[in-house]
Amino acid sequence: GGRRHEGVDMIGPIGTPIYAVVDGIAIPRTEELGGLTIHFPAADGNRYYYGHLDHYAKLGPVKAGDIIAYMGQTGNARFSVPHLHFEIHPGGGPAVDPYPTVRAHC
Repeated sequence: GGRRHEGVDMIGPIGTPIYAVVDGIAIPRTEELGGLTIHFPAADGNRYYYGHLDHYAKLGPVKAGDIIAYMGQTGNARFSVPHLHFEIHPGGGPAVDPYPTVRAHC
């Protein structure tokens, strides 16, 4: 579609809990591609992105490990399987491979 896929897709059933990987602020947004999303400026100075959510849980200031949403199939995921699209933007910059951070914090 002429765009880059800048995150990792984690496939699972609708309703799987989605956790805050670090302390931060869970900000809900709705977008065409990501559907229900959370933009997540974090205490570690990074920005995180959670997409294709079914519904939200805890929003605003959260701690690592808090449930912030539930896996879904919103946005362009309605043409696919339920999954979480997850991105990490160090210092708010370009996205990087999220695997090392997910492994360290989850």
